[in-house]
Amino acid sequence: MATRWTEIPIDAKLFTNVDPTSNTRTLTGLENCFVSEAGSHSRFPGLIERVNFGDSDPVYLKEYEGDLVAVTSKGRFYRIGSDYSYEDVTAVPVAGGRRPVFAETDDGMIVAAGGPIVRFSGQKTELLSEDAPKSTHVAYIDSYVVAVELDSGRFQHADAGQIDIWDPLSVFSADGKPDDLNGLFVTPYRELLLTGPQSIEQFERLQSGDTPFFRRWSVGEGVMAPYTLTFADNATWAVNQDREFTRYSGQTAVAGSGDVQVTLDAVDDWTDAWADRINVKGQTFVVLQMPHATTEYGTKGLTLLFDVRQRKWGLLYGWDAAQGLPTRWPGWSHEYHRVWKKNLVGGDGKIYELTPDAYDHAGAVQRLLGRTAHVGHYEFRCDNLRLTCKRGVGTNETAPEILLRCNRDNRGFGPWKRKSLGRYGDRMMTVEFGGFGCGHHFQFEWMVTDACEVEIRKLEWQTTPLGE
Repeated sequence: MATRWTEIPIDAKLFTNVDPTSNTRTLTGLENCFVSEAGSHSRFPGLIERVNFGDSDPVYLKEYEGDLVAVTSKGRFYRIGSDYSYEDVTAVPVAGGRRPVFAETDDGMIVAAGGPIVRFSGQKTELLSEDAPKSTHVAYIDSYVVAVELDSGRFQHADAGQIDIWDPLSVFSADGKPDDLNGLFVTPYRELLLTGPQSIEQFERLQSGDTPFFRRWSVGEGVMAPYTLTFADNATWAVNQDREFTRYSGQTAVAGSGDVQVTLDAVDDWTDAWADRINVKGQTFVVLQMPHATTEYGTKGLTLLFDVRQRKWGLLYGWDAAQGLPTRWPGWSHEYHRVWKKNLVGGDGKIYELTPDAYDHAGAVQRLLGRTAHVGHYEFRCDNLRLTCKRGVGTNETAPEILLRCNRDNRGFGPWKRKSLGRYGDRMMTVEFGGFGCGHHFQFEWMVTDACEVEIRKLEWQTTPLGE
């Protein structure tokens, strides 16, 4: 009987569209880490608390003149400096109860959340105009402010260069299909996208004439979750009416969520779902969050991580210490910003910095977890399993641990085996976990809960065929 070492691929994609017992080739779990372009597993950055407003209201962010502004779910408006000091500048609250949508203008910014449009020019918030419509979405394009009329298929615009002058005749209908508009998005190419549950239409600026916009084309599908509109890979992305995360380029729509479509189909609450592009460790991702959806753990808040270049998915979670279960990732804002050379995201009454130098969520556990498919097709003995990873990630006094366990022949996972990731200065990269008995199919799962750097390069097992 020949004993041999075989690599178990960990650079495969996460695939949730089949029952795990049918999966023999791809990953079945990937939480708070991602597959790097070198094929290794790298821990997703943790969060450092930078601002605490003293409540639990979700916070939404936007950069403004070198500072940061934040709007809470209750409509309070704050201006934050680079030293993280903040001032409440609310004179007129942002009303309407929806997620705030920001637009920068030549002399300030405007915000809409389902109620009257609010203006901020550096001092206190004020009502933009008595004549402006109540709106969920606003935008600024080529000196025009554009706003979706609430619960209608129309959008209005202010006079050119006069953001507070609204002529009731300055109105357009997006009438590709008879549905109400639910979203508005300006692409980096200065295209104006108007979306509804069953329609997407592109309007562009006319450079002459009395009419400032014209409809160039429409797409034969709609957007179910308008706050998921984001731009990455030279195209617009959003969740369509079939719950697919879809790439839109011109009139072409291509679903990008095929590997995890079962997960998206199972979402039970799409309220406030959002998406945003984010750059982490040299790779480009889109964070897609359904903050009220039920997770596979029975907790609330499902967050997916989409690697734009590799088209691979993962999951982001926070940690509920009381239940001992993963829960919603603490990020909450659909506006992710790089300000003052820092990556900032809004949370529940807080503003966090997202940084590779943090390995927990503002002191709470950030559990990293990976899980293979069911590997093996004949009876054999697993004599040993070894993992190649970065070690020496502890301090001079303490060493974090990595845990690994096995599900043999789908009988359920056994106990965790714990191995040290090494004190500071330990450079030995190989960790051996020993044997896992005899069987036909094996599935392995590993986990790190300690606050430390995690880089996993390779997983291999030593097996001996039986019955030959």
